[in-house]
Amino acid sequence: MGRNASRIDPAIREIVSSLNDKGYKTFSSCSGGHRANLRRRFDRHESGYIAFSPPSRVPFALYLALRNRNRDFMFEAEAVIHDGNGDRRETVYTQLDWQLVDQRKHRVEYYEKLFLEMKRVINRFPGQSDDHKEVLTGLLGKPNLSLASRIVNGQMKRFGK
Repeated sequence: MGRNASRIDPAIREIVSSLNDKGYKTFSSCSGGHRANLRRRFDRHESGYIAFSPPSRVPFALYLALRNRNRDFMFEAEAVIHDGNGDRRETVYTQLDWQLVDQRKHRVEYYEKLFLEMKRVINRFPGQSDDHKEVLTGLLGKPNLSLASRIVNGQMKRFGK
């Protein structure tokens, strides 16, 4: 996190810091919670997320740990590959998303409870191994490993990591 700490949402800064301290590389995050359209009386809550690059299994581990423990939120874990704005600056990452269920009104307590649960789960994680090739192989298959590695190496240069 280092010099970019001020760019991380204060509500999840400690979570991102804990992940980074264990060797997991995050490249984008948001705590969520605000309504998606403030002009509507009823609207979905904006989702929060933490994205990992190089790809990691952490979003899936968090999903499995939180899905039955916290019924105030919907969770989604995903692996994504995209080509940016069509300029072929491809990115491969994994991400955990959370969104307050529609039946709940926004209350800070819901988010505080979620983030506390996330910190507890993360504290039990082992450190991240430096080799992301196993995750890439699981996501894209062994025949595509060299292409996936080139994409990840290029994106890490762009991200300055």
